Amino acid sequence: MEIPKVKLIPHPETDEAKEIVGYKWNQIAGTRYHLGGKPEGLNEADYPVCESCSNKMTFYAQIDSIGDKFDLADCMVIHNFVCFDCFTVKAQLTQINS
Repeated sequence: MEIPKVKLIPHPETDEAKEIVGYKWNQIAGTRYHLGGKPEGLNEADYPVCESCSNKMTFYAQIDSIGDKFDLADCMVIHNFVCFDCFTVKAQLTQINS
């Protein structure tokens, strides 16, 4: 099953949060947030299998690195998966070459 893609845009609500969003040296990292669609940097064959029921999990969300101060291992993203049969979830870090 594929969920339709919904682009997400960070919206920091405090001055402190505004200071940590974005990169001084990279214009793409920190902009790759979305729900559904296809995960960047992974093929469907790379999707995890549910540890509870052994079904292939559905890609649910991609969360990007926040910015220079809270970078995830050189601008990696967190891919989140869910099993809609038993509602097990799994997250994994992925390096995207973009």
